[in-house]
Amino acid sequence: MITYDQALDYIYNLTKFGIKLGLNNIRGLMDSLGNPHTKLKVIHVGGTNGKGSTASIISMILQKEGYKVGLFTSPHLVEFTERIKINNRQISKEKLCNLVEKIKPHVRLTEERANCQHPTFFEVITAMAFLYFFEEKVDFLILEVGLGGRLDATNICNPLISVITHLDFDHMDKLGNTIREIAIEKAGIIKRDGLVINARQFTEATLAIEEVSEKKNAKIFSLEKDFRYNIKNNDLNGLVLDYYGINEDYQDIQTILLGKHQAENVSLAITAVQALTYRGINVSEEAIKKGLAESRWEGRLEIIRKAPTILMDGAHNPSGIEVVKNAINDIFKYNKLILLLAIFSDKDYKKMIKIIAPLSDFIILSMAKSPRATDSELLFRETIKLKCKNNILIENDISHAIELAINKAEKEDLICITGSLHTVGEAKEYFQEKGKK
Repeated sequence: MITYDQALDYIYNLTKFGIKLGLNNIRGLMDSLGNPHTKLKVIHVGGTNGKGSTASIISMILQKEGYKVGLFTSPHLVEFTERIKINNRQISKEKLCNLVEKIKPHVRLTEERANCQHPTFFEVITAMAFLYFFEEKVDFLILEVGLGGRLDATNICNPLISVITHLDFDHMDKLGNTIREIAIEKAGIIKRDGLVINARQFTEATLAIEEVSEKKNAKIFSLEKDFRYNIKNNDLNGLVLDYYGINEDYQDIQTILLGKHQAENVSLAITAVQALTYRGINVSEEAIKKGLAESRWEGRLEIIRKAPTILMDGAHNPSGIEVVKNAINDIFKYNKLILLLAIFSDKDYKKMIKIIAPLSDFIILSMAKSPRATDSELLFRETIKLKCKNNILIENDISHAIELAINKAEKEDLICITGSLHTVGEAKEYFQEKGKK
Protein backbone atom coordinates (compact mmCIF):
# COMPACT_ATOMS: atom_id res chain seq x y z
CA MET A 1 0.00 0.00 0.00
CA ILE A 2 1.34 3.43 -0.91
CA THR A 3 1.50 6.17 1.72
CA TYR A 4 -0.66 9.29 1.67
CA ASP A 5 2.34 11.43 0.67
CA GLN A 6 3.10 9.04 -2.20
CA ALA A 7 -0.54 9.23 -3.32
CA LEU A 8 -0.40 13.03 -3.33
CA ASP A 9 2.93 12.97 -5.19
CA TYR A 10 1.32 10.84 -7.90
CA ILE A 11 -1.73 13.13 -8.13
CA TYR A 12 0.20 16.41 -8.21
CA ASN A 13 2.74 15.03 -10.66
CA LEU A 14 -0.15 14.85 -13.14
CA THR A 15 -0.19 18.65 -13.32
CA LYS A 16 2.71 18.37 -15.80
CA PHE A 17 0.14 17.21 -18.37
CA GLY A 18 -1.52 20.63 -18.16
CA ILE A 19 -5.19 21.47 -18.64
CA LYS A 20 -6.81 19.84 -21.65
CA LEU A 21 -10.46 20.66 -22.16
CA GLY A 22 -12.30 17.81 -23.90
CA LEU A 23 -14.07 14.58 -23.05
CA ASN A 24 -12.07 11.93 -24.94
CA ASN A 25 -9.62 11.23 -22.11
CA ILE A 26 -12.20 11.10 -19.33
CA ARG A 27 -14.51 8.91 -21.43
CA GLY A 28 -11.65 6.51 -22.10
CA LEU A 29 -10.66 6.46 -18.43
CA MET A 30 -14.23 5.94 -17.18
CA ASP A 31 -14.82 3.22 -19.77
CA SER A 32 -11.72 1.41 -18.51
CA LEU A 33 -13.17 1.65 -14.96
CA GLY A 34 -16.55 0.25 -16.03
CA ASN A 35 -18.36 3.61 -16.28
CA PRO A 36 -19.40 3.90 -12.62
CA HIS A 37 -20.54 7.50 -13.22
CA THR A 38 -23.54 6.26 -15.24
CA LYS A 39 -24.95 4.60 -12.11
CA LEU A 40 -24.98 7.77 -9.98
CA LYS A 41 -27.79 10.30 -9.45
CA VAL A 42 -26.06 13.59 -10.12
CA ILE A 43 -26.91 17.24 -9.60
CA HIS A 44 -24.41 19.17 -11.71
CA VAL A 45 -23.46 22.71 -10.63
CA GLY A 46 -21.69 25.07 -13.03
CA GLY A 47 -21.26 28.83 -13.38
CA THR A 48 -18.62 31.39 -12.42
CA ASN A 49 -19.23 32.51 -8.84
CA GLY A 50 -21.17 30.69 -6.12
CA LYS A 51 -20.77 27.14 -7.44
CA GLY A 52 -19.21 25.75 -4.27
CA SER A 53 -21.69 27.42 -1.92
CA THR A 54 -24.68 26.28 -4.01
CA ALA A 55 -23.40 22.71 -4.26
CA SER A 56 -22.73 22.58 -0.52
CA ILE A 57 -26.22 23.86 0.33
CA ILE A 58 -27.89 21.27 -1.94
CA SER A 59 -25.77 18.56 -0.32
CA MET A 60 -26.77 19.62 3.21
CA ILE A 61 -30.48 19.80 2.38
CA LEU A 62 -30.47 16.28 0.92
CA GLN A 63 -28.57 15.00 3.96
CA LYS A 64 -31.28 16.41 6.21
CA GLU A 65 -33.82 14.39 4.20
CA GLY A 66 -31.84 11.31 5.25
CA TYR A 67 -29.86 10.68 2.07
CA LYS A 68 -26.21 9.68 1.75
CA VAL A 69 -24.76 12.52 -0.34
CA GLY A 70 -21.46 12.78 -2.17
CA LEU A 71 -19.94 16.21 -2.82
CA PHE A 72 -17.12 16.87 -5.30
CA THR A 73 -15.69 20.40 -5.33
CA SER A 74 -12.49 22.19 -6.30
CA PRO A 75 -10.04 23.53 -5.46
CA HIS A 76 -9.27 22.61 -1.85
CA LEU A 77 -8.07 25.19 0.66
CA VAL A 78 -5.67 23.22 2.87
CA GLU A 79 -6.03 19.44 2.47
CA PHE A 80 -6.61 17.61 -0.80
CA THR A 81 -9.24 15.38 0.85
CA GLU A 82 -11.57 18.42 1.13
CA ARG A 83 -12.48 17.88 -2.53
CA ILE A 84 -14.23 14.54 -1.99
CA LYS A 85 -16.82 14.28 0.79
CA ILE A 86 -19.75 12.13 1.83
CA ASN A 87 -22.20 13.74 4.25
CA ASN A 88 -19.63 16.46 4.95
CA ARG A 89 -16.91 13.96 5.91
CA GLN A 90 -13.74 14.19 3.85
CA ILE A 91 -12.50 11.03 2.19
CA SER A 92 -10.03 9.26 4.50
CA LYS A 93 -6.36 9.29 3.58
CA GLU A 94 -6.42 5.48 3.49
CA LYS A 95 -9.27 5.41 0.98
CA LEU A 96 -7.57 8.04 -1.15
CA CYS A 97 -4.47 5.83 -1.27
CA ASN A 98 -6.63 2.86 -2.31
CA LEU A 99 -8.20 4.91 -5.09
CA VAL A 100 -4.83 6.01 -6.43
CA GLU A 101 -3.62 2.41 -6.55
CA LYS A 102 -6.81 1.32 -8.30
CA ILE A 103 -6.72 4.07 -10.90
CA LYS A 104 -3.02 3.95 -11.88
CA PRO A 105 -3.30 0.98 -14.29
CA HIS A 106 -6.42 2.47 -15.89
CA VAL A 107 -4.58 5.75 -16.46
CA ARG A 108 -1.88 3.84 -18.33
CA LEU A 109 -4.48 1.96 -20.39
CA THR A 110 -6.23 5.22 -21.28
CA GLU A 111 -3.03 6.73 -22.61
CA GLU A 112 -2.71 3.75 -24.98
CA ARG A 113 -6.25 4.15 -26.38
CA ALA A 114 -6.89 5.64 -29.81
CA ASN A 115 -7.77 9.38 -29.68
CA CYS A 116 -6.63 9.62 -26.04
CA GLN A 117 -3.65 11.25 -24.34
CA HIS A 118 -2.31 10.83 -20.83
CA PRO A 119 -5.16 11.93 -18.51
CA THR A 120 -4.62 15.23 -16.71
CA PHE A 121 -4.69 16.04 -12.99
CA PHE A 122 -8.35 17.06 -13.03
CA GLU A 123 -9.43 14.16 -15.25
CA VAL A 124 -7.83 11.64 -12.91
CA ILE A 125 -9.23 13.11 -9.69
CA THR A 126 -12.70 13.40 -11.29
CA ALA A 127 -12.54 9.71 -12.24
CA MET A 128 -11.37 8.84 -8.71
CA ALA A 129 -14.33 10.76 -7.25
CA PHE A 130 -16.84 9.00 -9.52
CA LEU A 131 -15.38 5.61 -8.58
CA TYR A 132 -15.37 6.40 -4.86
CA PHE A 133 -18.97 7.64 -4.80
CA PHE A 134 -20.11 4.58 -6.75
CA GLU A 135 -18.29 2.19 -4.41
CA GLU A 136 -19.71 3.99 -1.38
CA LYS A 137 -23.24 3.74 -2.85
CA VAL A 138 -24.21 7.38 -2.35
CA ASP A 139 -27.86 8.29 -3.01
CA PHE A 140 -26.88 11.53 -4.73
CA LEU A 141 -23.70 13.15 -6.02
CA ILE A 142 -23.51 16.95 -6.03
CA LEU A 143 -20.89 17.63 -8.66
CA GLU A 144 -19.20 21.00 -9.13
CA VAL A 145 -17.86 21.81 -12.59
CA GLY A 146 -14.12 22.42 -12.68
CA LEU A 147 -13.61 24.84 -15.58
CA GLY A 148 -16.21 25.92 -18.10
CA GLY A 149 -18.79 23.22 -18.64
CA ARG A 150 -19.13 21.82 -22.15
CA LEU A 151 -15.62 20.32 -22.21
CA ASP A 152 -15.06 19.92 -18.47
CA ALA A 153 -14.23 16.40 -17.27
CA THR A 154 -17.31 16.36 -15.00
CA ASN A 155 -19.55 16.76 -18.05
CA ILE A 156 -19.65 13.07 -18.90
CA CYS A 157 -22.44 12.70 -16.35
CA ASN A 158 -26.13 12.70 -17.24
CA PRO A 159 -27.55 14.72 -14.35
CA LEU A 160 -31.02 14.84 -12.84
CA ILE A 161 -30.62 18.64 -12.60
CA SER A 162 -28.15 21.16 -14.08
CA VAL A 163 -27.59 24.36 -12.08
CA ILE A 164 -25.92 27.44 -13.58
CA THR A 165 -24.85 30.09 -11.06
CA HIS A 166 -24.13 33.70 -11.98
CA LEU A 167 -21.77 34.00 -14.98
CA ASP A 168 -19.01 36.54 -15.39
CA PHE A 169 -15.68 36.99 -17.16
CA ASP A 170 -13.23 34.30 -16.07
CA HIS A 171 -10.77 31.96 -17.83
CA MET A 172 -11.25 33.98 -21.03
CA ASP A 173 -8.21 32.31 -22.61
CA LYS A 174 -10.17 29.04 -22.62
CA LEU A 175 -13.85 30.03 -22.58
CA GLY A 176 -14.10 33.09 -24.81
CA ASN A 177 -13.88 36.87 -24.64
CA THR A 178 -17.58 37.72 -24.49
CA ILE A 179 -20.29 36.87 -21.96
CA ARG A 180 -22.19 35.09 -24.73
CA GLU A 181 -19.22 32.84 -25.58
CA ILE A 182 -18.63 32.07 -21.91
CA ALA A 183 -22.35 31.35 -21.38
CA ILE A 184 -22.46 28.91 -24.28
CA GLU A 185 -19.49 27.02 -22.81
CA LYS A 186 -21.03 26.98 -19.32
CA ALA A 187 -24.44 25.97 -20.73
CA GLY A 188 -22.74 22.89 -22.15
CA ILE A 189 -23.75 21.06 -18.95
CA ILE A 190 -27.40 21.21 -20.10
CA LYS A 191 -28.49 17.81 -21.39
CA ARG A 192 -31.27 16.73 -23.75
CA ASP A 193 -34.65 16.77 -21.97
CA GLY A 194 -32.84 18.11 -18.90
CA LEU A 195 -33.93 20.34 -16.05
CA VAL A 196 -32.01 23.62 -15.70
CA ILE A 197 -31.89 26.05 -12.76
CA ASN A 198 -30.57 29.42 -13.92
CA ALA A 199 -29.30 32.32 -11.79
CA ARG A 200 -29.69 36.04 -12.42
CA GLN A 201 -27.55 36.67 -15.51
CA PHE A 202 -26.43 39.38 -17.89
CA THR A 203 -28.97 39.59 -20.75
CA GLU A 204 -26.64 38.01 -23.32
CA ALA A 205 -25.91 35.11 -20.94
CA THR A 206 -29.64 34.52 -20.33
CA LEU A 207 -30.31 34.47 -24.08
CA ALA A 208 -27.47 32.00 -24.70
CA ILE A 209 -28.61 29.67 -21.91
CA GLU A 210 -32.21 29.82 -23.16
CA GLU A 211 -31.05 29.01 -26.72
CA VAL A 212 -29.10 25.96 -25.55
CA SER A 213 -32.05 24.82 -23.40
CA GLU A 214 -34.44 25.14 -26.32
CA LYS A 215 -32.15 23.19 -28.68
CA LYS A 216 -31.92 20.38 -26.14
CA ASN A 217 -35.61 20.48 -25.19
CA ALA A 218 -34.60 21.20 -21.60
CA LYS A 219 -36.98 22.81 -19.11
CA ILE A 220 -35.45 25.95 -17.61
CA PHE A 221 -36.32 27.69 -14.32
CA SER A 222 -34.83 31.17 -14.05
CA LEU A 223 -34.37 33.41 -11.03
CA GLU A 224 -36.83 36.33 -10.98
CA LYS A 225 -38.92 34.73 -13.73
CA ASP A 226 -39.85 31.36 -12.16
CA PHE A 227 -38.62 31.79 -8.58
CA ARG A 228 -37.46 34.69 -6.43
CA TYR A 229 -36.47 35.74 -2.92
CA ASN A 230 -36.83 38.68 -0.57
CA ILE A 231 -34.08 39.42 1.97
CA LYS A 232 -35.52 40.36 5.37
CA ASN A 233 -32.31 40.55 7.39
CA ASN A 234 -28.62 40.65 6.51
CA ASP A 235 -26.05 40.92 9.29
CA LEU A 236 -23.14 39.11 10.98
CA ASN A 237 -25.52 36.31 12.03
CA GLY A 238 -26.29 35.52 8.38
CA LEU A 239 -29.42 35.97 6.30
CA VAL A 240 -33.15 35.72 6.80
CA LEU A 241 -35.22 35.58 3.61
CA ASP A 242 -38.54 34.59 2.12
CA TYR A 243 -38.41 32.28 -0.90
CA TYR A 244 -41.06 32.03 -3.62
CA GLY A 245 -40.49 28.82 -5.54
CA ILE A 246 -41.56 26.65 -8.44
CA ASN A 247 -43.55 24.35 -6.12
CA GLU A 248 -43.79 25.97 -2.70
CA ASP A 249 -42.98 29.20 -0.89
CA TYR A 250 -41.09 29.35 2.41
CA GLN A 251 -41.06 32.18 4.93
CA ASP A 252 -38.24 33.26 7.23
CA ILE A 253 -35.56 30.92 5.93
CA GLN A 254 -32.33 31.34 7.87
CA THR A 255 -28.72 30.67 6.96
CA ILE A 256 -25.48 31.52 8.74
CA LEU A 257 -23.78 32.13 5.37
CA LEU A 258 -22.73 35.78 5.19
CA GLY A 259 -23.52 38.29 2.46
CA LYS A 260 -26.53 39.24 0.34
CA HIS A 261 -25.13 37.28 -2.61
CA GLN A 262 -25.75 34.05 -0.67
CA ALA A 263 -29.51 34.67 -1.00
CA GLU A 264 -29.14 33.89 -4.70
CA ASN A 265 -27.15 30.71 -4.01
CA VAL A 266 -29.71 29.64 -1.40
CA SER A 267 -32.54 30.20 -3.89
CA LEU A 268 -30.77 28.22 -6.61
CA ALA A 269 -30.18 25.35 -4.18
CA ILE A 270 -33.81 25.27 -2.98
CA THR A 271 -35.10 25.39 -6.57
CA ALA A 272 -32.79 22.53 -7.58
CA VAL A 273 -34.18 20.46 -4.71
CA GLN A 274 -37.79 21.42 -5.57
CA ALA A 275 -37.14 20.48 -9.23
CA LEU A 276 -36.38 16.92 -8.10
CA THR A 277 -40.18 16.48 -7.94
CA TYR A 278 -40.02 16.32 -11.76
CA ARG A 279 -37.81 13.24 -11.24
CA GLY A 280 -40.22 11.70 -8.73
CA ILE A 281 -38.22 12.76 -5.65
CA ASN A 282 -39.79 14.91 -2.93
CA VAL A 283 -37.83 16.80 -0.28
CA SER A 284 -39.61 18.21 2.78
CA GLU A 285 -39.70 21.84 3.89
CA GLU A 286 -38.22 20.72 7.21
CA ALA A 287 -35.14 19.26 5.45
CA ILE A 288 -34.76 22.42 3.38
CA LYS A 289 -34.87 24.70 6.42
CA LYS A 290 -32.59 22.48 8.54
CA GLY A 291 -30.13 22.11 5.67
CA LEU A 292 -29.94 25.86 5.16
CA ALA A 293 -29.55 26.55 8.88
CA GLU A 294 -26.50 24.26 9.02
CA SER A 295 -24.85 25.08 5.68
CA ARG A 296 -21.30 26.37 5.83
CA TRP A 297 -18.74 27.09 3.14
CA GLU A 298 -15.15 27.69 4.18
CA GLY A 299 -13.11 30.45 2.59
CA ARG A 300 -16.10 32.60 1.63
CA LEU A 301 -16.70 35.59 3.92
CA GLU A 302 -15.34 33.41 6.71
CA ILE A 303 -14.53 35.07 10.03
CA ILE A 304 -11.50 33.28 11.42
CA ARG A 305 -10.84 35.43 14.50
CA LYS A 306 -12.25 38.33 16.52
CA ALA A 307 -10.64 41.44 18.12
CA PRO A 308 -9.40 42.30 15.58
CA THR A 309 -11.91 40.68 13.24
CA ILE A 310 -10.11 38.67 10.56
CA LEU A 311 -12.20 37.98 7.45
CA MET A 312 -11.14 35.67 4.62
CA ASP A 313 -12.65 35.35 1.17
CA GLY A 314 -11.33 33.51 -1.88
CA ALA A 315 -12.67 36.06 -4.38
CA HIS A 316 -10.53 35.77 -7.50
CA ASN A 317 -12.31 37.90 -10.10
CA PRO A 318 -13.90 41.38 -10.20
CA SER A 319 -17.46 40.22 -9.45
CA GLY A 320 -16.20 38.18 -6.48
CA ILE A 321 -14.28 41.16 -5.11
CA GLU A 322 -17.39 43.31 -5.59
CA VAL A 323 -19.26 40.84 -3.35
CA VAL A 324 -16.57 41.20 -0.67
CA LYS A 325 -16.70 44.99 -0.89
CA ASN A 326 -20.50 45.02 -0.59
CA ALA A 327 -20.45 42.65 2.39
CA ILE A 328 -17.87 44.79 4.20
CA ASN A 329 -20.04 47.85 3.62
CA ASP A 330 -23.30 46.10 4.55
CA ILE A 331 -22.54 44.01 7.61
CA PHE A 332 -19.20 44.91 9.20
CA LYS A 333 -18.49 47.69 11.68
CA TYR A 334 -14.84 48.64 12.18
CA ASN A 335 -12.43 51.52 12.71
CA LYS A 336 -9.80 50.73 10.08
CA LEU A 337 -9.79 48.21 7.25
CA ILE A 338 -6.45 46.48 6.67
CA LEU A 339 -6.43 44.65 3.36
CA LEU A 340 -4.11 41.72 2.65
CA LEU A 341 -4.19 41.12 -1.09
CA ALA A 342 -2.55 38.38 -3.20
CA ILE A 343 -3.94 37.70 -6.69
CA PHE A 344 -3.10 35.29 -9.50
CA SER A 345 -1.61 36.77 -12.67
CA ASP A 346 -4.20 35.18 -14.99
CA LYS A 347 -6.94 37.17 -13.24
CA ASP A 348 -8.00 40.78 -13.83
CA TYR A 349 -5.95 42.09 -10.91
CA LYS A 350 -6.10 45.71 -12.10
CA LYS A 351 -9.89 45.77 -11.94
CA MET A 352 -9.94 43.85 -8.64
CA ILE A 353 -7.60 46.39 -7.04
CA LYS A 354 -9.69 49.26 -8.39
CA ILE A 355 -12.80 47.82 -6.69
CA ILE A 356 -11.42 46.95 -3.24
CA ALA A 357 -8.40 49.24 -2.61
CA PRO A 358 -10.33 52.52 -2.10
CA LEU A 359 -12.27 50.90 0.78
CA SER A 360 -9.12 50.14 2.77
CA ASP A 361 -7.06 52.24 5.18
CA PHE A 362 -3.91 50.14 4.81
CA ILE A 363 -2.91 47.54 2.20
CA ILE A 364 -0.40 44.70 2.45
CA LEU A 365 0.46 43.17 -0.93
CA SER A 366 1.66 39.58 -0.96
CA MET A 367 2.17 36.51 -3.15
CA ALA A 368 0.76 33.01 -2.76
CA LYS A 369 3.23 30.14 -3.18
CA SER A 370 2.28 29.46 -6.79
CA PRO A 371 3.82 30.09 -10.22
CA ARG A 372 0.52 31.82 -11.05
CA ALA A 373 1.00 34.49 -8.37
CA THR A 374 1.12 38.11 -9.59
CA ASP A 375 4.40 39.80 -8.70
CA SER A 376 3.68 42.08 -5.75
CA GLU A 377 5.57 44.90 -7.50
CA LEU A 378 2.95 44.80 -10.27
CA LEU A 379 0.20 44.93 -7.66
CA PHE A 380 1.99 47.88 -6.06
CA ARG A 381 2.06 49.82 -9.36
CA GLU A 382 -1.71 49.52 -9.60
CA THR A 383 -2.42 50.16 -5.93
CA ILE A 384 -0.34 53.33 -5.73
CA LYS A 385 -2.67 54.91 -8.30
CA LEU A 386 -5.42 54.71 -5.68
CA LYS A 387 -3.72 54.90 -2.28
CA CYS A 388 -0.93 56.89 -0.67
CA LYS A 389 2.44 55.12 -0.81
CA ASN A 390 2.74 55.36 2.99
CA ASN A 391 -0.36 53.17 3.36
CA ILE A 392 0.94 50.29 1.22
CA LEU A 393 3.45 47.61 2.19
CA ILE A 394 4.85 44.60 0.35
CA GLU A 395 5.42 41.32 2.20
CA ASN A 396 5.72 38.39 -0.18
CA ASP A 397 5.29 35.65 2.42
CA ILE A 398 1.58 35.20 3.30
CA SER A 399 2.34 34.11 6.88
CA HIS A 400 4.54 37.15 7.51
CA ALA A 401 1.95 39.38 5.82
CA ILE A 402 -0.74 38.09 8.23
CA GLU A 403 1.52 38.77 11.23
CA LEU A 404 2.20 42.25 9.90
CA ALA A 405 -1.54 42.91 9.52
CA ILE A 406 -2.26 41.67 13.06
CA ASN A 407 0.53 43.82 14.50
CA LYS A 408 -0.84 46.90 12.72
CA ALA A 409 -4.43 46.26 13.80
CA GLU A 410 -6.24 47.33 16.94
CA LYS A 411 -9.16 45.40 18.46
CA GLU A 412 -11.84 47.39 16.63
CA ASP A 413 -10.20 47.00 13.20
CA LEU A 414 -11.07 44.63 10.35
CA ILE A 415 -8.43 42.60 8.50
CA CYS A 416 -9.58 41.22 5.13
CA ILE A 417 -7.49 38.52 3.42
CA THR A 418 -8.52 38.01 -0.19
CA GLY A 419 -7.48 37.75 -3.86
CA SER A 420 -7.62 33.99 -4.52
CA LEU A 421 -8.61 30.69 -2.96
CA HIS A 422 -4.91 29.80 -2.85
CA THR A 423 -4.29 32.92 -0.75
CA VAL A 424 -7.06 31.93 1.65
CA GLY A 425 -5.78 28.35 1.76
CA GLU A 426 -2.33 29.52 2.88
CA ALA A 427 -3.95 31.82 5.44
CA LYS A 428 -6.07 28.98 6.85
CA GLU A 429 -3.00 26.81 7.08
CA TYR A 430 -1.22 29.57 9.02
CA PHE A 431 -4.09 29.88 11.55
CA GLN A 432 -4.38 26.09 11.90
CA GLU A 433 -0.67 25.84 12.70
CA LYS A 434 -0.98 28.72 15.18
CA GLY A 435 -3.91 26.93 16.83
CA LYS A 436 -1.79 23.81 17.39
CA LYS A 437 0.92 25.72 19.28
